[in-house]
Amino acid sequence: MAGMGVSRQRQARQAEVARNDEALLRAARQVFARDGVHASVNAIAEAAGVGVGTLYRRYNGKAALYERLLELSNQQWSATVRTAADHPDPWQGLQGLVVESVEYGQGTLAPLGKLTSLPPRSAALADAADRDFEALVGRAHECGGLRRDVTATDILLLIEQLGLSPLVEQIQELDDATLTAEARAARRRLIAIALGGLAAAPRADLPEPAPAFRLLTARWQT
Repeated sequence: MAGMGVSRQRQARQAEVARNDEALLRAARQVFARDGVHASVNAIAEAAGVGVGTLYRRYNGKAALYERLLELSNQQWSATVRTAADHPDPWQGLQGLVVESVEYGQGTLAPLGKLTSLPPRSAALADAADRDFEALVGRAHECGGLRRDVTATDILLLIEQLGLSPLVEQIQELDDATLTAEARAARRRLIAIALGGLAAAPRADLPEPAPAFRLLTARWQT
């Protein structure tokens, strides 16, 4: 019985550590996106709802947090490229990749590159995914879905720029679930507008609903 009690305590502790780690990584991504290289560990810990000591027990500073985010980002990028490459329609696969990548925040960490460098294994994973992405773009050209003058780099820069928009993060700070859902929908609509510009034969329809003006004004209210 005593052994079972110790085991349950260990499981509870492991679950708590996992929750704290998830909260720290989510908060770090948000604070890095907002504050860039000036992000502080205090701000990250506060956003995660944990003490600074909890952060330092898991990571030795913001560079270590950033390195972990880079590793996760490259894993997500690799998986997203594989999924898009497996789609029977290369153009549809590419569109899905753009949506998922923007919503994940791919590219938002690039301006912080001076904090650390990619570990060799992560760098190799990223290089392989980038080569597969270029091949996907080539197939999207060949099938007639993607404009011939759009390059792989164009799309990567577009993903980065759309991902850098702070709209959703700023709305989330207002603690209004309805407004946050509207902000996410507005971002999806903007992605669709951008994808229309990439298409060889643009479609006229956009995701509904159209964004409400309060998405602009709510962030200015105290």
